[in-house]
Amino acid sequence: MTAAVGLNTANSWSYASGAYGAASSGAASNATKAANADTTPRDSNATSVTLSEEAKAYLAASTAEASPATLAANARQWFDQQYAALGISSAVLDGEIAVDLTGQDRATLSVVASSTPGQFSQQEIDAATKTLQVRFDDAVSPYVVIARHTGDYAAPYDAALNYLNKAGLDEQATPAWKNEYQAVLDGLAAAKSAFGKAPDTGNPNDPVRALLARTSSSGSSSAATDSAGITSRARAMLDAQANAARDNGTNLTFDRSRGSGQQVDFTDFDNRSLATIAQNYRTLTSLQGAIGANSASGLLSKL
Repeated sequence: MTAAVGLNTANSWSYASGAYGAASSGAASNATKAANADTTPRDSNATSVTLSEEAKAYLAASTAEASPATLAANARQWFDQQYAALGISSAVLDGEIAVDLTGQDRATLSVVASSTPGQFSQQEIDAATKTLQVRFDDAVSPYVVIARHTGDYAAPYDAALNYLNKAGLDEQATPAWKNEYQAVLDGLAAAKSAFGKAPDTGNPNDPVRALLARTSSSGSSSAATDSAGITSRARAMLDAQANAARDNGTNLTFDRSRGSGQQVDFTDFDNRSLATIAQNYRTLTSLQGAIGANSASGLLSKL
């Protein structure tokens, strides 16, 4: 990977040299003044502390990043302790993560997620991978929301680049990190060149594009059973289509006579969801004369 981001090398070096020279001159001047002014003898009984070799080794170990082998060994021990304490034998039960990985740092999760066969079970790898995905989504999702309202799709790619740059050296050495990093760089360049629309580089390693796709997927409404659940699910499905329309640089429309916009698709809506939407629309239509069209539109937005 040969791309460099965000620095003008010549200007940066010039600035650094100038700043360093100014600082050095100032420091030298201050040191001369201090030497001339300070004629008080130093306390010859001042105490100095010499660290033992063991203390030096401890400090070095506490500040250095643990090796992948150490992180893997610690993670293996942690999983085994969790299974014993919780009375389970897998990190994933019924498709859900069954151990609390929130206290594990990013470096440990990365080691588990990218482990070789035999070190960790597939369920443990899946749990670590999903946890890392959630952390990435949490860091980037707010910028996806903003992009869909402002058209600035470079913002989520900038956020993704910032997240990836915070990875440790061992994570940055993995093929997964390198592939995602390059995909984000390509997506950022594409987003800057085409404002108002989510870029589609066609790269399966693009984590921002994957996040956009997940948050614009309508899914199915069959899981909802009560009235409130059906209404909420219908609202979410319509919102997902509206998000997808914004990502495509247009708006969602319910009027088939319009030549522009992305037409709403009710294919995945079951009969109860469609009836709820229709009833809501009829109710609002009858209220328009009493409360006004703007108020009715506001109520419709709360479906």
